Amino acid sequence: MPSTHYETPNFFFDKCSKAYGQFDLDAAAHQENKKCELFLNETDNALDWNQSWNDAIKKTYHLGVPPPRNVWLNPPWGSSDPIFPWVKKAMKEIQSENSISIICILLPWGRWAKWHEFLIPQAEMVRVVGRIPFLLDGKSIKSPPACNVVAILRAPIAGIKWPTGFTGATIDGRKT
Repeated sequence: MPSTHYETPNFFFDKCSKAYGQFDLDAAAHQENKKCELFLNETDNALDWNQSWNDAIKKTYHLGVPPPRNVWLNPPWGSSDPIFPWVKKAMKEIQSENSISIICILLPWGRWAKWHEFLIPQAEMVRVVGRIPFLLDGKSIKSPPACNVVAILRAPIAGIKWPTGFTGATIDGRKT
């Protein structure tokens, strides 16, 4: 089964929620693996460069839904799912004038990554200790495909410089 079906385990998502605030939107999910009530799936096309995530939410959930402030993004990845478009779209979303104040992106880590040099100067990079036991059809997979890192993007605020690069922060990815 392709990596687009891997699910972040709840214990790891909960750790990130405690560290960075309750998430309002899961920007790359489907009904079976969503982490938030508001989520964008493949049909919503979260990578559409001409549509913001707020506009996609309004279109999907109709009026009356508050716009998301904190976004969780575990983008699909694998040989047929490049990550770089997700990283670029997240950067566009955080730099746009909208309600989003933070985007946490869970990414595979490796110096081979095209998005590596693009993202590090613009995000706080948090090292994940151990390998996250991702789920597939509700069951832990035996060998996670890569080590991980969490990239924290924060909305720009005049007069404030957010930390970027590896700041020494870690999150334990092992189930305890």
